[in-house]
Amino acid sequence: MSKVRIKDIARIANVSIGTVDRVIHNRGEVSQATRDRIQKLLDEHHYKPDLIASSLALNRQIKLAVVMPRFVSEHEFWKLPQSGIQKALEELSHYQISIDTYYFDQFNSDDFVRCVKYFHYHQIQGVLFSPVFQEESLDFLRRCEKEKLPVVLFNSLIDDPYVKSFVGQDAYHSGYVAAKLINYGMEPRRDVAIINMSARKNHYSHIISREKGFRNYFEEHSDRLNHLLTIDLNGVDDEKLNERLNEMCNEYDIAGLFVTNSRVYKMAKFLADRGSMNVRLVGYDLLPESIDYLKRDYIDFLISQKPEEQAFKGLSSLFNLVAFNREPEVRQWLPIDIITRENLVYYKP
Repeated sequence: MSKVRIKDIARIANVSIGTVDRVIHNRGEVSQATRDRIQKLLDEHHYKPDLIASSLALNRQIKLAVVMPRFVSEHEFWKLPQSGIQKALEELSHYQISIDTYYFDQFNSDDFVRCVKYFHYHQIQGVLFSPVFQEESLDFLRRCEKEKLPVVLFNSLIDDPYVKSFVGQDAYHSGYVAAKLINYGMEPRRDVAIINMSARKNHYSHIISREKGFRNYFEEHSDRLNHLLTIDLNGVDDEKLNERLNEMCNEYDIAGLFVTNSRVYKMAKFLADRGSMNVRLVGYDLLPESIDYLKRDYIDFLISQKPEEQAFKGLSSLFNLVAFNREPEVRQWLPIDIITRENLVYYKP
């Protein structure tokens, strides 16, 4: 009888290889029922870890790269994935792992090109990448493919056959859920607006997918709305932002607002300054400013993207692929968590 492998147990149990690995090494989140089922299969098939392969991996230096937008004070979001990366490194500290981090300006495609121009392709064994600029990112992926470097993506998905795995939310369905949240209890025949505040909407595939999901929901419920607007405020300063939003509120009977990224707190500040609390506001992520407005009821719902967990899972998956040849799931979807003032205490950024 041939030796049973982790992938065999995963196939029999109808779970991912990563889930079996977490049960074997008693780490990560696995439900007790799933843990018991997998442990029973391990016992029944007399599974034994390949200690020789593990020993070889332990004695081999693993060097990975992280390519992601630079954290700056006015864009707090990118601080959270850095925490996830540090957490993954701490959990893998008993292995010989090191990373090189390449930061780029998310508003400047030329800076991204300069960043990867000096990328040490021949010193790296795998890449964790958060793409922003579509065409430039595809060029980078082609170079990684040429150099046979495995790539795991997080936060924003580029649907490319060379990508080994993506960790993040289903952007289309998160937009669909946001529309459903706004629709609950809304008076019919009023106006709803989609507010885009990313640097450049066309550079972020997940922003486009969120808007598509949101629009498709209301296309299916077209009797609910008078107008569905899209207001692009990409890269505008606060003065221009307030001017555009005032024009919108003066012209339309706004009942709901959907901000397609983590800068929903800017929209909440605008509503607070106007004293408007009868507009339903939905956006993303547990940034400190947004948490404050959620507590004050200017934001009704926040959808958590779990950026820390994205980066943690992404780097862990990449390491297991490079060190142990454990293929990750192609799509590692994270749940679409809906945060309200009432359940906020049970969540962390």
